[in-house]
Amino acid sequence: MITRLQVRNFKSLRDVDLPLGPLNVLVGPNMGGKSNILDLLTFLFECWFPKLGTWGPVNALANRQGIEEVLWKGGQDKLLSISIEFVEPIRADRKFIYEIEVVAGVGGYVNIQKETLILQEDGKEQALIVRHNDGTWLVNANGDRLVAVLAQRSAMEIAPPNWDGYPLKFFAQNWRFYQFVPGLMKQANQMTAGSVLDPHGGNLSAWLMWLQTRSPEAFGRIAEAARDMFPEIRDLLTWPTQQGTVYLASQERDLLRPVSLFQMSDGELVFIAFLSLIYAPDDLGGTLFCIEEPENHLHPKLFETLVALLRQVRQEVADRGVPPSQIILTTQSPYVIDQMNLDEILWVEKKKGETKVVRPSDKANLRKLVEDEVLGLGDLMFTGALGEE
Repeated sequence: MITRLQVRNFKSLRDVDLPLGPLNVLVGPNMGGKSNILDLLTFLFECWFPKLGTWGPVNALANRQGIEEVLWKGGQDKLLSISIEFVEPIRADRKFIYEIEVVAGVGGYVNIQKETLILQEDGKEQALIVRHNDGTWLVNANGDRLVAVLAQRSAMEIAPPNWDGYPLKFFAQNWRFYQFVPGLMKQANQMTAGSVLDPHGGNLSAWLMWLQTRSPEAFGRIAEAARDMFPEIRDLLTWPTQQGTVYLASQERDLLRPVSLFQMSDGELVFIAFLSLIYAPDDLGGTLFCIEEPENHLHPKLFETLVALLRQVRQEVADRGVPPSQIILTTQSPYVIDQMNLDEILWVEKKKGETKVVRPSDKANLRKLVEDEVLGLGDLMFTGALGEE
């Protein structure tokens, strides 16, 4: 689990120190920087897992129109700095502290000025990414060198499984980023395109067919929850075609023929997509879910149900001794806030061109208002009290 995220000069995040827990809800006005926090994690993911034939940091910056577009625009500092602290879910005594510094050169040239990974264990520290006179190396805790790192590449992108720092990369390879777009969900998919749900949900039908094949129990729970919230639905179907594609359909009680996803409502599809993430078995799920405005397209009652189901399943997972996934959401909705606990909320807003993050639970007066049920969190959001220092 990521316990702390520090960043300097990434978009509006001029100097942010962000503590994180199992469930984190980023709240605040438009242009505050909530999406930039999620994009920072996306940026790290692209640095560590570049597309074939590309180099991580260079490609991740190119995806954002170059380092000059990424750097905070309120100053002349050319250094982008990111630090992430990670604790192994099953070994809380082991902490990894990763840091990377990228500096902008002439003509958009990018130089990795610093990259380190420190393992803290049993009161000791051991560097696992080390810079020597002959370059940067991945090393194990016993000091053995494993792999040399080429300039302009991240050490994390070439990390082998026998490296002592690999648990961090293993955790990161299952990060998931979502912002569902119903228009993209309403299409047939190739049957082979479903092992992971796409960021916008474009392969929803193939993903559901994959789930139905790999875990009929999970698919059954998805269908049951859909029936509970949409009484017209009798069953969900993943309908194969002769062309090798598949599309989702629902069998409604008063209709003779199934309704394909091309005709299903936006909210219905988004609800089913979220159900599929909640009920996906452990081996098909993610370690971190970053979700932009999950309330979009959903009636407040549907979102309330999703949160209740999410908490129920997270408890089931914990009872099996499996660490639940970490979650980071962005929202501007008071209905979403009302479903959360004060400890799960982070207030994000921009002041003088830079993003500031406040943890409302640190304010004793707010905690008392919530505990005494004087005001709900959604009401406090409207008053601005969540963000006042």
